[in-house]
Amino acid sequence: MDKKAEVKLNRYIDSMPSLSITVSKILEITRDPKVTAKDLNKVISLDPVLVGKVLRLVNSAYYSLPNKVTSLVNAIIMLGINTIKNLALSTAVLGNMRNKSRFKSLNVDGFWRHSIGVGVASKLIAARMGIPPNKREEFFIGGLLHDIGKIPLNEVFEEDYLKVIRMADFKKDELINVESEILGITHTEVGKMIAKKWNLTDETYECIMYHHDPNQASEKNYKLVAAVYTANAYCNFNEIGFSGDRYGSKIEDYILSSIGITEDFLDDIFETISQEIEKASVFLKISQ
Repeated sequence: MDKKAEVKLNRYIDSMPSLSITVSKILEITRDPKVTAKDLNKVISLDPVLVGKVLRLVNSAYYSLPNKVTSLVNAIIMLGINTIKNLALSTAVLGNMRNKSRFKSLNVDGFWRHSIGVGVASKLIAARMGIPPNKREEFFIGGLLHDIGKIPLNEVFEEDYLKVIRMADFKKDELINVESEILGITHTEVGKMIAKKWNLTDETYECIMYHHDPNQASEKNYKLVAAVYTANAYCNFNEIGFSGDRYGSKIEDYILSSIGITEDFLDDIFETISQEIEKASVFLKISQ
C-alpha cells in the first residue's frame, strides 16, 4: 500500500465514532469474572437509549421468550451477562458502521445478509459442539463482525475495491489474496485496526483476524474462530448473502474434525439458517 492510500485509510478509521462511554465501560467490567448482574445494571441504566435497545432485542423474535421482559435487571439475569454485553456491543458497532458506510462497491443488503448468516451459522455450530447456551452469543457476534474490515476498504478505495472483487471473481481466487495483491492490505488487517480502536474483546478480535486461518488463533479461542471460519466458508459456498468473496477457501476436513462437525450436519442446516437470518435481522433494525 502506498503512503497516500495508507494515510487516507488511517484518517478514515480515526474519524470513525468511538464506542460510547457506556459500552466501553460494559466491556471493561465484564472482563472481571466476578462481575454481577447488579454491576452491569448500574452501568447500562445510565444510558436510556441503550436500555431501550437491549430490551427491544431481548423481547424480539430472535430470542422468542415466553413473557415480555420490562426490567433491565431481569433481562440480565435471564439472558446472562455475556449475552447482554454482546447485545450492547453489536448494536453499538452496527450503528456506527451502518451510518458511516455508503457501500459503494459492496451491496449493503448482500453484505449484511452474509454477516448475519455467518453469525447464525456459527451459533448453530456452537450448539452442535455442545457450547453452553450462555456462551453461544460470542459465536454469533464473532460471525456477525468477522468481515467488518471490508467496510473501510469499500468506502476508501471505491474503484480499486470494485476491481478487487471483479479480479477475485475472474481468477476464482479468495478475496483476501487479491486484496493483498492490489491494495497491499487485507480486510482482516483493517479489521484489526478497528478492533483496536474500539478495544473489542479478544474473542471478537481473533474472529476478525483469523477467520481465514483458525490455526493462527490462540488455544483459548481456537474453537470459536474455527466455527466462524467454517460458517464463513459455508455461507460463501451456498451464496448466503454476498461479501465480495465467491471463491472462499474449502472447509478443511481436519478443522471440521477438530470441532466435531460433519459435512452432513452442514448439509442439514441450510433451511434453519434462512429462518434464523430473518429473526436475527432485528440487530440491524435496532442499530439504526
